[in-house]
Amino acid sequence: TLQESIDAIKDETANMKELVEQLLFLARGDNNTMVLNMECFDLSSLAEEVLRETQMIDSGHEYHSNFTSVFINADKNLIKQSLRILVDNAIKYTPAGKRINISVMVSDSYARLTVKDEGIGIAPESVPMVLDRFYRADESRARATGGTGLGLSIAKWITERHGGHIEILSREDIGTRITIVIPTALEE
Repeated sequence: TLQESIDAIKDETANMKELVEQLLFLARGDNNTMVLNMECFDLSSLAEEVLRETQMIDSGHEYHSNFTSVFINADKNLIKQSLRILVDNAIKYTPAGKRINISVMVSDSYARLTVKDEGIGIAPESVPMVLDRFYRADESRARATGGTGLGLSIAKWITERHGGHIEILSREDIGTRITIVIPTALEE
């Protein structure tokens, strides 16, 4: 029908807009023209905020959390964007009714922000590449779930700009655990 065609065009327009925004983000990052607005904040408070927002829009998964208060000196909006990317991926690749866990811990002088799911997992040979731009672990699944293959590379860029790194542990049909590791704020 005409309405279905209009809806398909709207969806594709939204996908193109997302792609352009992601490409612009990475281009600004590559050109070092992006300014970070650094502030000291409690990472667990930010994670709680993202969890609340997520639960409002996604009732299809079982959410669990474990938050330890830890302060970081970072661009709050960018860290939130990274967490949102991890949570959105967990939602996308986790069957309804399964569990998604968000946790914040501190280890040595690093904050560890983890999203763990009971989703489809990532094939072992794909794990080293999932942080690469445009990489899609499984093209057939990628088409079904949409996306650009840029989300995790954006999260990686943000994390590295904050002096951190990303750790990935995944097993097919069991789930994935992705952790953003960034330095804690220096105590005054």
